[in-house]
Amino acid sequence: MSLTGFFENVVKAKIESIFAIAGALIVLFTAIMDPYISFGIAVTLLVALEYMNLSKDKNKRRGYLNG
Repeated sequence: MSLTGFFENVVKAKIESIFAIAGALIVLFTAIMDPYISFGIAVTLLVALEYMNLSKDKNKRRGYLNG
């Protein structure tokens, strides 16, 4: 793996972790108000994260991403 590929992977992982932390904080604060809204937001965020990961893998298999 080249050095640029390594840094690209680090940036991608950092962005994904920022999204996960932000989602966890949103769910935490909405749980204080209403547990049903918190559940809906949590499920929506998990589905969005999984869709992002699956589309990234699908594009990687097609050869769109170099990394």
